[in-house]
Amino acid sequence: MLIDWLTLRHPLTPALGTYVHEKIRDCMGLTVCINADGSERWKKNNLDIEKLRSDFQGLFWSITNDGESQQYLTIGASPSSLEFGGVNVFGSLDIEYGAQILLKHARKALSSILPSFEQWQCRRIDVTCNYDLGNVSQVKQGLRLLLSTDAPRRRTNSDRKGGDTVYWNPSSDLRAGKAYHKGAHLRKMVGRGDCECPEDLLDKADNLLRLELKLGARWLRRLEKVWHKLTEAELLNEHQTFFGALIGEGLEVKDMGTLLKELEKVCSTPGRALAAHKTFSLIKSMGYTQTKESTPKATFMRHCADLRAAGISSAELCAGEIIPFRVRKMILAEPVRWWDEIKRVA
Repeated sequence: MLIDWLTLRHPLTPALGTYVHEKIRDCMGLTVCINADGSERWKKNNLDIEKLRSDFQGLFWSITNDGESQQYLTIGASPSSLEFGGVNVFGSLDIEYGAQILLKHARKALSSILPSFEQWQCRRIDVTCNYDLGNVSQVKQGLRLLLSTDAPRRRTNSDRKGGDTVYWNPSSDLRAGKAYHKGAHLRKMVGRGDCECPEDLLDKADNLLRLELKLGARWLRRLEKVWHKLTEAELLNEHQTFFGALIGEGLEVKDMGTLLKELEKVCSTPGRALAAHKTFSLIKSMGYTQTKESTPKATFMRHCADLRAAGISSAELCAGEIIPFRVRKMILAEPVRWWDEIKRVA
């Protein structure tokens, strides 16, 4: 569980100090990205901080305006990403702690003394939970189930976004949700050079289905002066209420253990391992005899040989019985809190 993004803003008033005003004067219309060490990473024209994804690396600041022409210094970042070298898998749900991390890095970036977090307004909070579904295949299975969920004013739109990430209300400034496979995402970040993560933690992250709730500016408007008093329990309740309306108390997936990984060890290619895995799924659902009759003989015999090599006994294959899959249930109220709570992938 963690706050995976915070956006804070402060009016451009004398309280910010003359030096800050002079330093940012030439950055009107720009968004500046700062590395964790305070060095400038890049500048871009008119990039809306409110639309940045929580996996964006670094701290962002910009000069923004409201409907009354008041200008603000606006900063945004993932506190856990800043704290853990870009690895934002876990972190803290303490909003005051997260705000202090942002301001610590903003002070370094601007070489200035900035007001304490109580004097800032909050414009966005991303509340995130990770759930251990056992392995990659079961995470993908869970995402496919989420693609079919629907509720009033909440609709998935991954058919337009592409891939298997699931979105609800992605453009809303009230509440928006997202679900995706954290392991695949973390490996992509490591591959891009955005962060470093040891292989054993990457393997653990492969188990994780991630649910993110964005609380936007309209939701925070009523808490303008007291947003920093939000408790961990209140934030977690908002997360569970939003996703509970979509998926109930949890999500059930068919638990196949680590069979696919074992097949990948004995098969010549990942594609052959996946094909044998599908044949085993057919045997489980249709029975041995019907699967054998509906599959080319050479293909069926090759897949059975691969399954035996992966540890499936001949008795399990040839019994002719339809053996039900075990069910693994993701409980919405039981997210994984740290790395050591994730079962190690065999």
